[in-house]
This record gives sequence, structure tokens and C-alpha cells, in this order.
Amino acid sequence: MTRPATIITGTTLQRGQARARRGAGLWTAFTLRALICFAVALGGCGKSGGVGSEPTTPVSAQAIGPQECAACGMVVREQPAPRAQLLHRDGTRAFFCSIGDLVQYLQAPSRHGKVTHTFVEALPADVDPETPDMKPHPWLPAVDAHYLLGAKRRGIMGPPVLCFATRADADAAKKRLTTPAGGHAALAAHDWARLPAAVLEAAQRPRAR
Repeated sequence: MTRPATIITGTTLQRGQARARRGAGLWTAFTLRALICFAVALGGCGKSGGVGSEPTTPVSAQAIGPQECAACGMVVREQPAPRAQLLHRDGTRAFFCSIGDLVQYLQAPSRHGKVTHTFVEALPADVDPETPDMKPHPWLPAVDAHYLLGAKRRGIMGPPVLCFATRADADAAKKRLTTPAGGHAALAAHDWARLPAAVLEAAQRPRAR
């Protein structure tokens, strides 16, 4: 049996087109709202309380107390600055009586896990390397410090290293100390990335007197 042909009038066609436009408009609005919600969710990632964020606790250096050097066993506060300290992944904090001992300690793996933070004391630009200075000095992250290697110092474990908070302080100290009056002709400037290798190399050479 043959179904009678459907007659599409102009009015019917207009109604169908209107319904299609309304449907497309609703889908566009729904899609736009979904995209906005997705963007807002992404914006929260990585922020405090956001998706995938982890609570973090600021880590800072601690004042030197009665601790012994983790490398040589000497009482840290009884040794001249600059001294050092670091924090392991398991929360264990170690102190060092010199930068040389710090570098030596970092050469071997620790049962306390990876080192997460390292701090050194910053000296003033007018430091006298040959005068023992046991008083506390400001701490700063080791990666931010500027170093001079090769000063003449007595009673220091490992090759003597001077630490400064700024490049300007390090440059001023080097300029002053490498003059004939300063008497420290072999000072070499380093950043933290190059310092350990330089200290280990210097440890194989006779110390200047």
C-alpha cells in the first residue's frame, strides 16, 4: 500500500526552521556554559585548595644552637662564619662548621633522603678572613649566595670559602682582598652550581698560608 505523499507547505517549513534554530541556540548556550565551567575549574588547579594542589610549609634556616657539625663533629657555633645547614626530605636538619664540610657531606647519599634545602651564612663586604668571627650572620639559600674561594684562613675545615648575599658584596670583597695590602691573591669567584667541584679540586692542593 502506498503511503500518501506529505505536502510541505511554506508555513510548515518555516516552523521546522524555527525549531532547528531554537535547538541550535540551546546547544550553543549549553556548550558555552560547559566551556566556562571547565575554564574556571582549570583556573583553580595548582592554587591553594584547588584541584591537585598540595599544602606547602615555608622552610627557613634555624639559629645555630649546640649542634655538632654533621661532617666533622665539631661544635658549629664555636667555629667562624660562614657556616651552613641543610634539610633532608625526612625533616632531618644537619649543620656544618664550614662550607668545605658542607660540600664534602653532599658527596655521599644519606639515609635521611634527598636534600631539599641548603642555607649558608652571608658575610659583610668588609669581612676580614683572618679574624675569627663566631657571631651569627644572616642566612640565605645556598643557590642565591655568591662565593669566593681561596682566602687565607686558619682553623677552617676544608678549603676556605667566603659567602656573600650579593654579587656587589663579593666583588667589593675580592677587589679589596686581592690587593697587595689585602694579601689574598688567589681568590676565585663562584656560584653555587660551580662551587662544589671547585672546592673538591682545591682540597687536593696544598693550602695557602
